[in-house]
Amino acid sequence: MTDIPDQTTDALMQEQQVLARTINSLTDQIGLFEMVQDLSQKIISQFDLTHILDTFAGIIQEITGFESAAIYLFDSHGEFNEIFSTGLEARSIHKLLPENSIIDWVMAQGRWTLLTDPQEADNEKVFSILPIGTPKKKSGFMALVTDPEQSIYNQKRISILSFVASQTAIAIENQDLYAQMNKSSLFLGNIVESISNGILVTDMIGNVTLINKNATALLGIRTKDIRGKNYKDLLETKMADEVERIYRQIRTKGFVVESMVSHVPYKEVHISIGITASLLTDPDNQTIGIIFIFRDMSASKEIERLTRLDAMKSEFVSNVSHELRTPLSIIKSYTEAILDQVDPEDHETRQQFLQVIDDQTDNLTTIVSNLLDLSRIEAGKYDIEYKAFTFRDLVSNVIKGFSKKLKTQDLYVNMDKSLPEMTADEDRIKEVLVNLIDNAIKFSPEGGIINIEAVHKNDAIYCSISDTGIGIPEDQLPRIFEKFYRVDNSDTYEIEGTGLGLSIVRHIINIHGGKIYAQSKYGKGSVFTFSLPVKRGFDGV
Repeated sequence: MTDIPDQTTDALMQEQQVLARTINSLTDQIGLFEMVQDLSQKIISQFDLTHILDTFAGIIQEITGFESAAIYLFDSHGEFNEIFSTGLEARSIHKLLPENSIIDWVMAQGRWTLLTDPQEADNEKVFSILPIGTPKKKSGFMALVTDPEQSIYNQKRISILSFVASQTAIAIENQDLYAQMNKSSLFLGNIVESISNGILVTDMIGNVTLINKNATALLGIRTKDIRGKNYKDLLETKMADEVERIYRQIRTKGFVVESMVSHVPYKEVHISIGITASLLTDPDNQTIGIIFIFRDMSASKEIERLTRLDAMKSEFVSNVSHELRTPLSIIKSYTEAILDQVDPEDHETRQQFLQVIDDQTDNLTTIVSNLLDLSRIEAGKYDIEYKAFTFRDLVSNVIKGFSKKLKTQDLYVNMDKSLPEMTADEDRIKEVLVNLIDNAIKFSPEGGIINIEAVHKNDAIYCSISDTGIGIPEDQLPRIFEKFYRVDNSDTYEIEGTGLGLSIVRHIINIHGGKIYAQSKYGKGSVFTFSLPVKRGFDGV
């Protein structure tokens, strides 16, 4: 009876020992799996191939204790190449590789495979292959040389090695994708940097996510580490205000916005910048930011200006040729008539013809004078001779010279009696009055009314000359003071002119410190108003 408790105690002790061994085994396995999981996570988190393979080899070394190993990866043609090796005999591993058909078979099995039997006495080393891949893609394999005395080939290690190899394959694939993405990013970055326009990309709150060098140059941004900063902290006030206006508009309307702004990115550097902006969206059509394209329009505007100037000069040459030919032809015809056809005793006819010649000579003188004035202006040699005179008397004298031209038009003069004496170039101011009054007469139909008014205020004389003539189209009004420019409409084709008068008038007014502007309604008439300081050097007009 006394043996029963002893037997029970022995059985319990045996069970406890088995349980302890099981617990220890499970603990070892859990520890091993935790280690493998941790190291595998390190593999997945890396994007450098050398580091991935080095970490992978370290894990396999921990599990198998290999003496040497080599890793082979498949290229795009299916050929395998040694990428990594470690151990004392790593260089000789390649000689141990079996024929390709066996490697293909091992890759198809997808598991760690021994190619030499560790039980055979003459096998000093055990050679094995561990496929690296996933069910969808085979990346390569690892060839291992281990000691036959190591009992490492079991189901547990096969599962662990297969798991680590699959994680490594995923890491290699991620590394390939990362390398391609990085290459594409660099390629796109080079494209963005090579674009002659400035590129600025922001998120929806205005923080910079991308900017190229041309944008920093155009916008005059000197700050480093631009990305992540708000555009308001980078741009000068005028440009920042314009970008803010575009922001509000594009966020409200959601379409491409174009704008133009005069910008001073650096001291004494003035450029015109064209701005195009549009929303950026992701593949799900969600708005993720705004792209701004900045273009230096200075060169384009200069080319446009020169092209326009060239066209105007060509038109000018044509107009001048016509303007010179007309009076010369008339003078020639009337001179021949006087010499060959008119009776020397017919004094009345001769007087009429001579008057025509005199008028056309005056016309020629005006044309030549305008050409000379233009030449002096462009050469910077347009001299001004200041002297004191009375503006009222000057206007009266100029009007007398138009008595012959005022055939059907009515001219009215209304000037302050208290107009003071002024200091200016009287001949140049006379030229201004003659030009403006002559235009008013030429562009007014029969029965038209011309008004001349002059007042004194703020130490300046303000004079306006108005007519009830054909007027100027609104779209052409801003250009009438440009040299060579003539209003283009059917009503002006028969009216003589070179397109220089108003340009010269503006230069004379400006050089005296005054201002001139025009108002007009097409079909109803025009008003030209200019101001002149009464004292030399006063520029507060």
